[in-house]
Amino acid sequence: MKGKHIPNLFTLGNLLLGVFALVLALNEEYGRGAIMILLAGVMDYLDGKVARKLQVSSDFGKELDSLADLVSFGVAPAILAYALKLSDWGYLAWPSP
Repeated sequence: MKGKHIPNLFTLGNLLLGVFALVLALNEEYGRGAIMILLAGVMDYLDGKVARKLQVSSDFGKELDSLADLVSFGVAPAILAYALKLSDWGYLAWPSP
């Protein structure tokens, strides 16, 4: 079947954007990191849309999607929030108890 791996390319894009968000957050580029997370959301939406349109599904694709979602919507936002809290700006915005 032609195009059965196309949705996986979108999922890999989601994963890559999540990794970029992590790197940017750790380099104190918080705004750009947040944008990468938002773009990962777009890629996540598109991978599902394309998979349904092409009527393709695979166990590999499901596992890859889970990994990409964990990185892009679990780890990256957590690291971004933590790095932001440690920054000078974060202390002003989120006072310690």
